[in-house]
Amino acid sequence: MNNQKSIREIFLAAAALIIILLYLTASLYLTRENPQRVLIWTLAVLFSLLLAGIMGVGYYLCRRRMDRITEQICDSIDRLIDGKKIEGSKERETLTSKITMKLDKLSDVTASAVAQSLSQKQEVQQMVSDISHQLKTPIANIRMYSDTIANSELPKQQEQKFLEVLNGQVKKLEFLVNALIKMSRLESRLIHLQKADTQVSALLEEITDSVTPRADEKHIRIQIACPENLTLACDPKWTAEALFNILENAVKYTEENGRIFIRAERLEMYSKIEITDNGIGISPERVNDIFKRFYRDSQVRRIEGLGIGLYLSRHIISQQGGYIRVQSRPGQGSTFSVFLPNGGGKGPV
Repeated sequence: MNNQKSIREIFLAAAALIIILLYLTASLYLTRENPQRVLIWTLAVLFSLLLAGIMGVGYYLCRRRMDRITEQICDSIDRLIDGKKIEGSKERETLTSKITMKLDKLSDVTASAVAQSLSQKQEVQQMVSDISHQLKTPIANIRMYSDTIANSELPKQQEQKFLEVLNGQVKKLEFLVNALIKMSRLESRLIHLQKADTQVSALLEEITDSVTPRADEKHIRIQIACPENLTLACDPKWTAEALFNILENAVKYTEENGRIFIRAERLEMYSKIEITDNGIGISPERVNDIFKRFYRDSQVRRIEGLGIGLYLSRHIISQQGGYIRVQSRPGQGSTFSVFLPNGGGKGPV
């Protein structure tokens, strides 16, 4: 429609030009007395008409080009809506290619946002499923034992035993809820880690004292090798939590009369804290999985645990600019190396 209108305008301009030329011819014939004046007017009118014709043709060509560009942009947008790749050359320095490149980038950003949204949705679904699975067992046990106590006349000794089981299940439920709260607050960064100069030897003694009762039950010997003057800029509370989770796992998965060795040293850019045990070890293909939320290897399902500790440890260490490296062989033990950056000063992370 627009092209037809432009062509009609050019035809009208050409018709006007012919009429004016006929008028000028008649004027030349009728006014022979002053031919110089007639020549000047004729040249002026012809120049004006020529300029008008050039402008008309230029307008028509520009209009056609803009219509073509508009059609290409609409076609590109339609392809994006249909989820297809945009066709056309992006190498040439033209307006169409520049717009195509921008639309292509917009397509990539939109696709990335959709993929991220889908990933977050799947993570939430997986988390809800994991939490439901973790809550199911203690809740079922609490219900079963409480119904048994309420509806049966049990001997005093057996009733006391059931109450102890109930108390253990309630503690397990409480531990799970607290772990989930920690995990949620760390992931959403509601907890702001506060770095402070921390004496590493005191930190290691603190976490060792926390696991000593259970280690003594299994006759596991824990040794610490740490320079007294070694300090580290870290959040003492949460770093202790991360190291405790690793050490607790070492005690949990080391057989009786085993050994655990904790060593700390200062390197050029990082300080390293190693926790080495001679426990059951981890198969190489499972090393990366152990840091996943709620992950429990099939070989250790019989041992009490929730699969949250190492996930929290990695989260805490990474928020402080550090990382954890694992070396392990099945049946020969594991070494967890925690690296935290030297320096960094005090203050929030």
